[in-house]
Amino acid sequence: MRIWKVLVFIISLSIIVFAFVLPHRNLPNIDEGVGDGSVQAYYINLDKAEDRRNAITTLLSQIGIPFERIAAIYGKDLPKAEKDKAVNRTIFRILMQKDVLDGEIGCYLSHLKTWQEFLKSKASYALIFEDDESFTPADLKELVNLLIANSDKWDCVNLDPHRPGNGKVVKQISSIYTLQAPSCRVWNASCYLINRQAAASLVRHALPIRMPLDHLLYRSWELGYKFRTVAPKIVGQIGNDTYIQQNRNREIWYLYLPAHIFRIAGQIMTIIMEYMR
Repeated sequence: MRIWKVLVFIISLSIIVFAFVLPHRNLPNIDEGVGDGSVQAYYINLDKAEDRRNAITTLLSQIGIPFERIAAIYGKDLPKAEKDKAVNRTIFRILMQKDVLDGEIGCYLSHLKTWQEFLKSKASYALIFEDDESFTPADLKELVNLLIANSDKWDCVNLDPHRPGNGKVVKQISSIYTLQAPSCRVWNASCYLINRQAAASLVRHALPIRMPLDHLLYRSWELGYKFRTVAPKIVGQIGNDTYIQQNRNREIWYLYLPAHIFRIAGQIMTIIMEYMR
């Protein structure tokens, strides 16, 4: 029994070092700049996904917010050397209990490219979409205006979380919408609103890739920002078709314990941040 306790302690300590200490070492300096108070929308779209491009631009043109296309990076087409440079495959395997997929790399790098483009602009806020999102333009414009009016309460707001409404209410921003601090892990990063501080922090912490994009986005304790969700959810993905996954990735059984400890640690930190930020 004592051997197991020692083993669990060593693994737990390793996870803490890998997940909470090493990511903060040798981070690049990112100038977040000063915004002009405006909002810039971006949608991430593969060159070959013309149908999605047409659908999302039709919706975006009705919001009244300037928007720009970000050419998505197709992970399968990236040279192996470039992918190996971008990903810490060992840490990814330990934390996620599986190998990284090419599609996950492409998705992650596409969002990183979007954050970098946002920081080059004069806008104060970026509304970022993946190209398979659906929404009612008038409702989304109203929600964005409400969020900007309460910009002191958030740095990054996930508008399409996998499990909405599972958090502490930070503020009732209208008779309909509540701004919430999540009490559990938040999956999905297909639509979110961020400010320049959040974008700069994401760029600083982005590389090397150690986890999928949506796992990184909600880690407010690591990124140093206020992460929020909105309920009810008014943005959603269209169908289940995706260009990201080329195949299912089987879990690695012997990494179950360290990956499970990592998830528990993340859950604990999420609950703590629910009441701290």
